[in-house]
Amino acid sequence: MKKNFFFIDKFYLTAFAILIPTSINLSITQFLSPVLNAIMGRTNDPEISISAYSIAISILFLIALPNLRIQQLTIVYYRSINKLKIHFFVLLISIICLLISIFVVFTPITNIFLEKIFATEGELRKNVESCLKIGFYIPFLLVLKMHLYAISIVSYKSSLIWLGTVFGFITTFLLALLFFLLGFEGYELGMSAFTYSLVLETLLILFLVRKFILDLSSKFIKDIFFVGDLFKFFIPLLFAAFIPAFTMPAVNACLTRLDNPEVSISAVNVGFGIFGAVSFTINGCQSTILSLISNGYNYFKIKSFSYFVGFFTLFLCSLIAWINPINNLIFSGIFSLEGELFESTLIVFRMLSFLPPFLVMEQLYVGIIMNSKSTNPIIYINICRFIVLIITLASGILIFKNFESYGAIVGGSAWSITLFFEAIFAWIFARKIKKPNIKQTQVLLD
Repeated sequence: MKKNFFFIDKFYLTAFAILIPTSINLSITQFLSPVLNAIMGRTNDPEISISAYSIAISILFLIALPNLRIQQLTIVYYRSINKLKIHFFVLLISIICLLISIFVVFTPITNIFLEKIFATEGELRKNVESCLKIGFYIPFLLVLKMHLYAISIVSYKSSLIWLGTVFGFITTFLLALLFFLLGFEGYELGMSAFTYSLVLETLLILFLVRKFILDLSSKFIKDIFFVGDLFKFFIPLLFAAFIPAFTMPAVNACLTRLDNPEVSISAVNVGFGIFGAVSFTINGCQSTILSLISNGYNYFKIKSFSYFVGFFTLFLCSLIAWINPINNLIFSGIFSLEGELFESTLIVFRMLSFLPPFLVMEQLYVGIIMNSKSTNPIIYINICRFIVLIITLASGILIFKNFESYGAIVGGSAWSITLFFEAIFAWIFARKIKKPNIKQTQVLLD
């Protein structure tokens, strides 16, 4: 009987052993966001600094959208075709992202983004432009970095992810502290620390996987330049990644049109960043679910484990959201939020705090769809998510216009309702798909 106890049962030990490192790797940006916000919160005009950094980074991450799916492509194809072809394709995607970034940042097209889409003006617009110029090559680096991490996974050197991820986090933190002590402006501090640490992390992981980049079968032939088959595989994944990447810029663009946009944008971004840090384990659920399914573990055990993670995270989020000493310690003590910014950020976090079980639900059912090897439903889920996002933003502006902390409520409700319905849509599209084999096999951990 003892072996079936939740934390002693081998299945759960295996699941946690997969979940924790996977979640940390996929969530590192969400850990960095509150750390940088906390340091920028101690500079002059923290609302403007955090807002400028948030708008700029959301634009650059939107341009860098392919990085969200390049790892999957690398893992799928790396052992089955000429490695030089994969490297050429990834480099091509990286250069395309870089050229788009240069076009957006250094040409008059910037005016369309900052005036028409984000409606920024004055000091905020000036700071956003400065952030974009500091980090214009971030999209190029992100695509390369995720490709290199994928090489470490497919080469059975996934432990290198720990080294690269921890190095990147510590480097960003130390650079941010250094720039703070040197008297950098808040927005300049955040963007510079993130950009320079990304350069160092990419170089480190390149060095670590150098022995696995090529092998004896890698031949320089003209076939490596014909990548139509890779584009055919990649484009549907790219579409499915677009809507999640589009959400934050869309929310920011909406909030810039409301009263006191600096506070609203800062509150939504800080609140979502803290929520992401608290719920980081959920980000690794899908990869963990797919790994457990492929190893033949009982589907119902996988489901119960996933919901355990979701409800445990719900418990943590509820403590932070509704227990005053705890939220005062985190929001005011750690992140130095005061006055209206404190109240607005707390509202956003409370609106997100009920989501963890539904986020796990989405991860579980999308995992079932991916396991079926028919990914078209994922496109439909994201189309439905996009529709809900637009409806929520438009209706929120009308419904909550007389509420205190108007912008925070609009942004927080857009995120929470959109993510809630994404889980519902995932269940709808996955409910008729045959569930994985429920026969459990004993799999030993290396």
